[in-house]
Amino acid sequence: MQKVDTLIFIIVAILMLIGAVFSYSLPVFLEMKKHLSEYHFFGRYLIFAALGFAWMYFLSRLDPEKWFNIIGFAILMTSGILVIILPFLPESIAPVINGAKRWIKIGFLKFSPVEFFKIGVVFFLAWSFTRKINKIKTSKTLKDDFLTLFPYLVLFGMFWTFISLLLSDLGQVVVMLLLFIILLIGAGGRGKTLGLIGLLGIVIAVIAIMSKPYRLARIENWLYTMSSNFFQKPIVEGSIANYGQVIQSMNAIHHGGIFGKGIGNGVFKLGYLSDVHTDFVLAGIAEEAGLIGITIIFGLFAVLLYRIFKISNRSEKKEYQLFALGIGALIGIQFLLNGLGITSLFPLKGLTVPFLSYGGSSLMAFATAIGMVLMISKKAKI
Repeated sequence: MQKVDTLIFIIVAILMLIGAVFSYSLPVFLEMKKHLSEYHFFGRYLIFAALGFAWMYFLSRLDPEKWFNIIGFAILMTSGILVIILPFLPESIAPVINGAKRWIKIGFLKFSPVEFFKIGVVFFLAWSFTRKINKIKTSKTLKDDFLTLFPYLVLFGMFWTFISLLLSDLGQVVVMLLLFIILLIGAGGRGKTLGLIGLLGIVIAVIAIMSKPYRLARIENWLYTMSSNFFQKPIVEGSIANYGQVIQSMNAIHHGGIFGKGIGNGVFKLGYLSDVHTDFVLAGIAEEAGLIGITIIFGLFAVLLYRIFKISNRSEKKEYQLFALGIGALIGIQFLLNGLGITSLFPLKGLTVPFLSYGGSSLMAFATAIGMVLMISKKAKI
């Protein structure tokens, strides 16, 4: 059995270190406003980072032939059940934050089951597509493809509709739909089928947007803001009222320039960017570390994804190939969509930046995902 990929350990450790530094630097205004200790977010980030890294290491030591499916199904079933019951829990357990129930709170702990459900979805698709690989590759008509994929479309369509409508979390649905398409490509899906699923996804997205007037307004305001930033005249009528944070985000990035203002010296974190330590962490880093800092972070993620995709490519079991592919895609999609969102190039969806955004659920979920990738890396010829 091969050794685990130690370079992934090193990169994740560096990203966690960067996340810890900016969990101390960026939320200073929020700590002052709420009369919290200056180490409030920093201390909690360190706790979850330490737990996450230890859990990741533990998972990496396990034998994938024995534990991979057990852990994968445990994540899928547990997180799936929690996602289903979440909207029906009392507010004392599932508080309404920003108009939606997305978190479960037990004591001082608060976590989002959707973050783990995405890992479970990647596992289930890898496990299930492996068992249907011949049908997917040898199907000759759209009817054959439809019959093969229909159970998936029904099952995940129900979950995606549930998450979109009851949890008001369309961003996570977009991520999971993209993962479905990418893993179907990895399993050998045909172009026509992928196009049909993509079209179906667009239809579902349009219905989800039209079902909530505030979502339609957000799309109009996003188009107005984006076109105002990059064209002489806006392409639609709208307002920047709901995109003021994105405007401040772009101002922060511009203010940071090439070299940044120095760690701790950012200005836009002082009340202008309320979510600077979570959704807008890249903007906060760009202001304090500049283009150079963002380039380093981009390089770290590029190497991390390269190593994960290499494990996928070198794994002999198709199930392991697809899982590593899905986890790499998940990390890449969230990093890309967040980066595009804070620059107004894509509607901001409230997605975390893996390992950098403050948040215990995201940190533990991605640590779990990387731990499982490292577990199967021992079976890959790298």
